[in-house]
Amino acid sequence: MKRIGWIDFLRGFSMILILVFHTEVYYKGEEIATPYYVYTTNAIILFYFISGFLLYKDTAFQIKRKLQAIGRYLLVPYFVFTSILAVPKLLIRNSEINLSEIASNILLGNASWFIAALTIAEILFSLLLWISRGKERWLSTVALLCFISYYILPFNQHSYWQWQDALLAFDFLYLGYLYNKHKAVFHTINKPYISLLLLSILILIKVYEYHVDLPMRNIAIESAPLFLADAITWLLLIVSLIPFIPNNKLIEWTGRHSITYYFLCGGCPLTIAMTMNRIGFAYEGLFYRYIIVFILVYILASLLTWLINRYLPI
Repeated sequence: MKRIGWIDFLRGFSMILILVFHTEVYYKGEEIATPYYVYTTNAIILFYFISGFLLYKDTAFQIKRKLQAIGRYLLVPYFVFTSILAVPKLLIRNSEINLSEIASNILLGNASWFIAALTIAEILFSLLLWISRGKERWLSTVALLCFISYYILPFNQHSYWQWQDALLAFDFLYLGYLYNKHKAVFHTINKPYISLLLLSILILIKVYEYHVDLPMRNIAIESAPLFLADAITWLLLIVSLIPFIPNNKLIEWTGRHSITYYFLCGGCPLTIAMTMNRIGFAYEGLFYRYIIVFILVYILASLLTWLINRYLPI
């Protein structure tokens, strides 16, 4: 399948935002510039949206091939990476190594909540596509039920295979699928003045969120209407900007290998941050130091990603 430049760019852009957040937290112990919900949740939403975009096909949906792809590109890397990285992460943190707890976290899908939620959401969406033969009334009904269920059920951050986050991820898969299916309709908003309007609305929403400071779940703000307004405005803004997305080989390369980056987005910032703090290069309110640390994190993550993709068969 031919690569789509804007998809690789947006995946890379989102992955960089996630690295930014993790670097801030590990380097200083808390967010430096902006809270988690200001940009990190939007980056995660965009990943799910793109995954849904790629689920739409003009031809008949092949459930067997899709389930095999989920196993190869999500489940296998999940088990391999979380198993390999579990002990080194604990050693770096000087934490006690409990092999039974490590195994339990991996098997229950708690070792990487984003990948677990994406896996379950893609399986559910693929099965529904196959059963309903892509009928939108079925997809939209289930998407609505998933959104309602996510907010009315008691939230458990460590639910089996992150099934609660998968409910919400299902909605963004559906929106991405819907966009691909009806691109001609959505492309009517590909105008600079509409992008500017959507950006202005999104900024106002973010300012309100910042002042209200609502509780967070893994992906979403506790207020369903506010989160929905934020997410829809964000995705419409991205859609309106797609024709204007530039080519950037570095960001696109990051996007092509975003899953590998994701498994490294905890260990690399943690390693670099601890090293810099121990040699006396702590943050201490000096933002330029954070910039240097982030560049080192990005270089290390990119180097490891290149080595992994070159030498590991997965």
